[in-house]
Amino acid sequence: MMYVEILEKDESMRWIYYIGLISICALPLEARSLIFASLPYKNNTGIVEDFAPMFRYLERDLNRSVEFRFEPSYQKLIADFIDDKIDIAYMGPLPTLALMKQDASALPVVTFNDAKGKNGYRCVLVKFTPDMLELEHPQTLKVALTEPLSTCGYFSTAPLVQTYANAPLSTMHYRYIHKHDEVALAVLRGEFHLGGMKESIAESYRSLGLEIIAYSPIVPSFALILNTKTLSSEQIEAIRTRLLNAPAKEYASWGKEISWGVQAVHPDTYRHMQLFFDMESIPQEGNF
Repeated sequence: MMYVEILEKDESMRWIYYIGLISICALPLEARSLIFASLPYKNNTGIVEDFAPMFRYLERDLNRSVEFRFEPSYQKLIADFIDDKIDIAYMGPLPTLALMKQDASALPVVTFNDAKGKNGYRCVLVKFTPDMLELEHPQTLKVALTEPLSTCGYFSTAPLVQTYANAPLSTMHYRYIHKHDEVALAVLRGEFHLGGMKESIAESYRSLGLEIIAYSPIVPSFALILNTKTLSSEQIEAIRTRLLNAPAKEYASWGKEISWGVQAVHPDTYRHMQLFFDMESIPQEGNF
């Protein structure tokens, strides 16, 4: 009798243990933070200050916090996105196309307007105003570029240089300086004769003698890219809907580059760029 009672007691404890384990497993686990990645287009603190208000606005529906990650290059950002280490990214049109070409799960949902309410921007070719360039000897010219997958890098600067100097960029000395501001400063310091960068950044250096000498066609604005492998369809729709319906008083508090509203990305948003987009033809390193 004693033996039976002990067995019954052990069996009872075993069922209590199983029920407790099942109950614990049924509890919702604390959701991990979403990872947002960007290139450091300014100091890291400045980027957090730009995007933190937007993500606080989105977190209300997502019920997820957001962590910031700053990648040293678009190549690294794209690689980490493909490896599902990134949930949301902020990128220009050329790296967006490069990512979409390699990963079908990359979904651009919105692009950000400029201060005039327009969607899109131009890349420009610049020089220092006093410089008299020897265009008859283009092989002597030095050209500063942003990074290889930057829209205003080799991709946009090469055709601008060809038109301006009547010679291909490949016959000149060119080097990747990476940041737009550094390109502007390198030209102003006399280290390079020409530079390619975003128009809005070039305009901010006009007072120091930076001269815009050629303009690219308008390209799509920077976009928010979602990873459809790590985000649910409900989360994606919540992000898209919240951003497209954000009131002006809400997005006016976001960072300068994203504080003028958004537009939905459509299938034809990048179509005109795809017609002449060839990532493989872009040199990954400078030639001097």
